[in-house]
Order: sequence, then structure tokens, then C-alpha cells
Amino acid sequence: MFRIKYLLFLIPLFLVSCVEEDPMLGMGLVEESDKVNANIYDKFDINAFLFHEDSLKTNDYHYMTLGTYTDNYFGKVTTSMFSQISLSSTTIDFNFYKNKSDSIVLALTYAGAFTKDTSIKSMEMQIEIFEITEQFVDSLSYYQQSSMQYNPVPIVTQNVIIAPRDSVEITGGKLPAHLRVNLGNDFLQKIINAGYHPNNKSFLEFFKGFYIKLSPTANSDANGMIAYFNMYSSNSGMMLYYKDNAGKTQKYNFLFDLTSRRFTHIDYDFSASEISQFSSKRKLPTDTLDCNSSTGRIHLATLGISAAKLNIKDLMQWYNDSTQNLGGFNQAMLILPVNDDYIASVGGTQNIPAKIICYRMDENGKLTYIHDAFSSAEQFMGTFDKTTNSYRMRITSHLQNYLNGNIKSSDIYLMPDNRTSTAARVILNGPKNSTRPAKIEIIYTR
Repeated sequence: MFRIKYLLFLIPLFLVSCVEEDPMLGMGLVEESDKVNANIYDKFDINAFLFHEDSLKTNDYHYMTLGTYTDNYFGKVTTSMFSQISLSSTTIDFNFYKNKSDSIVLALTYAGAFTKDTSIKSMEMQIEIFEITEQFVDSLSYYQQSSMQYNPVPIVTQNVIIAPRDSVEITGGKLPAHLRVNLGNDFLQKIINAGYHPNNKSFLEFFKGFYIKLSPTANSDANGMIAYFNMYSSNSGMMLYYKDNAGKTQKYNFLFDLTSRRFTHIDYDFSASEISQFSSKRKLPTDTLDCNSSTGRIHLATLGISAAKLNIKDLMQWYNDSTQNLGGFNQAMLILPVNDDYIASVGGTQNIPAKIICYRMDENGKLTYIHDAFSSAEQFMGTFDKTTNSYRMRITSHLQNYLNGNIKSSDIYLMPDNRTSTAARVILNGPKNSTRPAKIEIIYTR
């Protein structure tokens, strides 16, 4: 009995530890027609076209850009700013500041900058500040080609050091990096002689705002710089400095806030670039540039420079041909490889967009997000993937809605994120590239 007892105890241990599961076990019991096989299809006939954004709305954003940048790929882009500036109080009587004021300063807090060499910490540039002579219209949207009348004689013109990483030392300590420009005594006198204003609307009728330009100097880097500014920072605004009765320096703050309107004006020169056809051949806003040769590349850039449209010519035909055997449409992924030659020429991926957003055209002819735009995991929402040197976007719902007849077109429009607040740009491989083409990969079951 003793031996039998322990023998029975050991048998289950032996069976559990030594028998491996047969991966084919039971397959003979399943009908051949009922087996589920995952398949990948990525041979779609895709055409890509570049277009320049003519209607980029640039008004009232938190972050604004100033400067000029030039390269051989995207040409020259120059951004300038029209902006109101508001009172920080309900009312104001400037008579209080007469014989007490000593200076008035405009300040813009940095949020970064775009340069070819990302190790550049500062650059000399020329700033010009003008007084706007035309009233903003509260109900009006402003776009990159919008402009306003201004006094051509500048309030101030001077060379400044643009240093987005350097803190600023002022009396009393250090402040985060920002640009400071003394607006001079003539402008100071204009403001302190403004009298009483019962509200901000009254002040904005008196002083309509600034037009600000930032241009390269002879000491600037050859490509120039576009600086980014945080308009809502507590260190952005205009400061009127004066002495109180005890002789201590005080200040009154004017603000760039929700009550002060602003917009970016953008000028382009494509003539000496790879997308020069935007200047020479493009006659209408609907005209596009073909990217479908074996060497064709997709140029994407913020600030309205360039975007792309993808047309999947044979998607519906593939779907109809597969309907008899298509068991399930599991996932569709858009894969956009970054062009290796471009990355090598610009020294890395530091200046490329962090994310590319996919849009579709709605029934009113307006671009709107595709259905998958914010419903996927972060790594499939168009974020740049360093390991594969590509952008990956899940477009499953978008294609399913097209195939089911819920939307009229499967076309996808590609635009970099942060289109108005950065100068990021990237070149992608086109869909006919011989080594790593842009493609759509569908995983389905039969």
C-alpha cells in the first residue's frame, strides 16, 4: 500500500511537466471553410499630391511666431504679427502717471525657436514695431494673408538678441527667457497723455495695437530663425514703469489676453525651393503638385507652407473583389516613412513635426478630422516613431465608413500638428518610392 500511495501521487506530476501542447491539436475537427486566417494587404495604388494652404486661420492663438527662415526644400517663409494689447484694470486714468513715468517696455515670452542648427542658442535679429491705424473687427476671422493698415514710421527699430533659452536679469532677480524692447520716450509720452479711459474698449479705440516684424541681420545665421512666443505668459505684455510717492519703481501691466485680438501674417517665397512649382505653375488654390514618381517625395510643413492629399485609387475595387472571402476588417494603418536623405541633410529629426494629423473632406467641402484621429493608442495617432523613422496612423474607421457608404471619399489629407505655432517641416517618401514607400496596411481575416 505504501508504494502504491506514492506512485499515484507522482503520476500527475509527470504528466503535467512532460507533455507539451500540440499547436495543431484539434485542427482536424474544424471544417476547412471555418478556419480564420489573418492576412495583410499593403499593395494599394495610392497617389499623393501636395497643396499650399491658402486659408490658414491664424487669429487669437496662445502661441505666435515671428521671424524668417529659408531653406532649399521649402523656400522662404516670413511671419509677422498684428496684435492688440489690453488694460489689466477695468478703467485707467493716465494722468496719474504724468511726471512719474520713466519708461515703457514691450515683452514677449519665448516658447522656443526654429533654426537649422538646433544647437544655436541665440541669434541677432532686427525688430521693428509699428502702430496699427486700423481697428480690429471682433466678428472677423483673420488668415495668413490678412493684413491691416499701420503707420509706416516705426515706434522702434533696433537689433536684438533672440535667446529663447536664456533667463533675463532685471532689477529684483531673474525672469524666464523673454524678449524685452524699450519703446522709447515718444511712445511713452503718447500713452501717458492719453487721459482717462472708462473701459478697455475705449483704450483700444485710442491705441489700436502693434504690428511687429523680426528680420535677419548681417550677423544672423544664413537660414535665419523663427521664434515662438507664449502670448498668455505672465511675462508677456507691455509694462509702464513709474515711481511712487516713496520713489520706489512700480509698473502698470498691459496684457495680451482673451480680450486682445491678434493674428499672424505670413509671406512665402517658393522660387528657389523643391516646391518652386507653387510659384511657377500653381494658378488656383485647388491646384496641386504630383508626388507620384519613383523619386517623388511628400513635403509637409507648418505655417500653411505645404500639406498633402492621399487618394487610394483601388480601395473600393479591392474590397468588392474580396467581399466573398473577407471575414473581418481588423485594422488599417497608414505608414509614412521619413525620407532618409532629408534627415541626413538637416542633421537629424529634431525639427520635424512631433505629429501628423489626418483629415477628410466633409459634405460641405471643409476639412475635418478623420474618425480615428483621437480614438487610437498614442503610438498610432500620427506620432513620430523613432524606432521605425516613420509616422503611423490608424485609419480603420475612416476606411470602413467609406466602404460602408457613410462618407463619400476615402481621400486623406495630411497636415503637421501645431500648424500656426511652429515652423516644423519634414519630407516623407512618396507612395511610389522603390525602397520604403508610403503605404496603407490592412489586416483582415478570411
